[in-house]
Amino acid sequence: MENIFLLASTREFDSFVSLFNPTHVYKRPVVFSRPLIFATAFMSFFSVVIALFKDIPDIEGDRIFGIQSFSVRLGQQRVFWICVSLLEVAYGVALMVGAASPCLWSKIITGTGHAAMALILWFRAKSVDFKNKASITSFYMFIWKLFYAEYLLIPLVR
Repeated sequence: MENIFLLASTREFDSFVSLFNPTHVYKRPVVFSRPLIFATAFMSFFSVVIALFKDIPDIEGDRIFGIQSFSVRLGQQRVFWICVSLLEVAYGVALMVGAASPCLWSKIITGTGHAAMALILWFRAKSVDFKNKASITSFYMFIWKLFYAEYLLIPLVR
């Protein structure tokens, strides 16, 4: 589990330092701005959820090969709803960060965008059929779409 956190945080931190803070190019010290901290934390958190969720569709393979993933130990539905809940918490934090923005346009766009993604996530999660592997896999791919949609909203956080 610690490898998941290390991989997620290292990859996202490197990406967002260069995205939000180009001052290192000018030989000035790196400043950890609020948008940088938010982006790094949010996307790292999202990456951990994706890592947890990827084992849900393949629970039978994990059982056959003796892999004690969270899905095997806790059950598909429980891990599924833990992942959905974690993402909903992340979207709630994103709403608060957006609401605290000094820019009105940033408040509106990031607030509306994150609220919409949270609602879509919730309604889509309620329609998943746990007996159908295709349904679970489709939801996993949907989480990836939310992940990439976040890259459109993150630059607007101020």
